Amino acid sequence: MKLSELVRAERVVTPLEASTLASAASVLIARVAATGAVDDPDKLHARLEEGRGEDIVMLGDRAFLTHCRSDAVLELVVAVGVAATPISRDELDPESQQARLIVLIVAPPRQAARYLQVLGAFSRLLSRADVVEAWLAAATPAEIVALPALGEIEITPHLAVRDVMTIRPHTTHPDVVLRDAARDMVRAGVGGLPVVDADGMLVGMLSERELMRHMLNSATFLGGARGGHAEVSRYGADHTRRTVRDVMTRQVLCVSPDQPLAEVASVMSNKDVERVPVVRDGRLVGFLTRGDIVRKLIGS
Repeated sequence: MKLSELVRAERVVTPLEASTLASAASVLIARVAATGAVDDPDKLHARLEEGRGEDIVMLGDRAFLTHCRSDAVLELVVAVGVAATPISRDELDPESQQARLIVLIVAPPRQAARYLQVLGAFSRLLSRADVVEAWLAAATPAEIVALPALGEIEITPHLAVRDVMTIRPHTTHPDVVLRDAARDMVRAGVGGLPVVDADGMLVGMLSERELMRHMLNSATFLGGARGGHAEVSRYGADHTRRTVRDVMTRQVLCVSPDQPLAEVASVMSNKDVERVPVVRDGRLVGFLTRGDIVRKLIGS
């Protein structure tokens, strides 16, 4: 299946008359309902009005990608709206994100895998400025549907790592002070940070496990430094000056974005690995955790 099979002229609204993302989504839901793909429009409206942050992908100032799974729809459908002027994510916030292109993706829970594949494919497609510009320049739904790039992207039968992974994950660098990196982990609410060099090449991994080992050898668990001196372990290292490079692990299990998700999930389970960097030619392109897999395949 190609993306061109999912974007149909009767589900394209141009010009889209709306001032906010919520009102734009309502217009697109009505259009989808008119094509017979929605079993309960009110229920779908209520689901999207919950305004869950994870249901909205903002692709710079290019496009909004709003999506959800709900048993209010009968099948996976895509609707597209192009507004004449930028639509705000939040009408009451003058600094709110804005975009003219809105793509709505909705699917029933049973189509979780295909839904994630389509979501990932549109995220990649709309990250291209030339594609967005072509859609914004289109005068009719027929021109939008005829966008050549839609026919270039094919949805494979099986879910791949790239369909679930986190794109642009939190990272750290080898020379960052360890204490600062630990604070970044806590603030970001993540259990591990890929360590990359200046060129984006993966060089290691800093996780809670490495931090715990470090703290066990430091004054953190030894009652603090004595006599006002710096924190010095039995190995003589000054823990206030330690960097990520000193503690990170270099033995990192990595996966490719093109690997089947089922295969990677099995390896992570068998090796009891919580998280894995996703790399292509040694360069970090994403991050995958067991929680990502569970939430995205089972969560609604």
